[in-house]
Amino acid sequence: MVDDNYDFLFIGDHTHAVDTKNRVAIPSNFRRNFPSGTEDHIVLLRGATGCIEAHVRPEWRLFVQRLRNLGRYNKEDLILRRLLLSGSTEIELDGQMRVLLPKKLMELSGIGAEARFIGQGSFFEIWNPQQFDEFVAQNSPLYDELIQRLDGRRAVEEKAAERGGQDQRGVPSAGNVP
Repeated sequence: MVDDNYDFLFIGDHTHAVDTKNRVAIPSNFRRNFPSGTEDHIVLLRGATGCIEAHVRPEWRLFVQRLRNLGRYNKEDLILRRLLLSGSTEIELDGQMRVLLPKKLMELSGIGAEARFIGQGSFFEIWNPQQFDEFVAQNSPLYDELIQRLDGRRAVEEKAAERGGQDQRGVPSAGNVP
């Protein structure tokens, strides 16, 4: 079983041309970070906010495990699993480490002549470059607030670890303590 201690990390922002057959090269620093033995396949799916998510096999297994933990007959969980998994596809990379972008995912994400690769740590996203620029412009004012919340969550987690790992759900983050 693969755990959350990844020996790979996808970071950065890279734009590449999409050829007439809808193939696009995976950025070289992303390729170097594929886990050993997984360099030839990725799983693509419809991501949140108009992008395509790309997962390597070890991370995809963890992702599917989280889906398995959802309620089997809970209406919302069932909808999520059906929409997510039915639109997912495993893609074999060609000899030049290009990925063939499925037409349906290209249409949903608005990707055309160029694709922007955005590292997300354990996976990466593929965006229409203009849409990603709009996303960044719209959300950049939130950056300072969000980064402070991240630090506040870490402080709560460290305190929980000191107390023996007690469940801290419902504990306010440092950013919203009354």
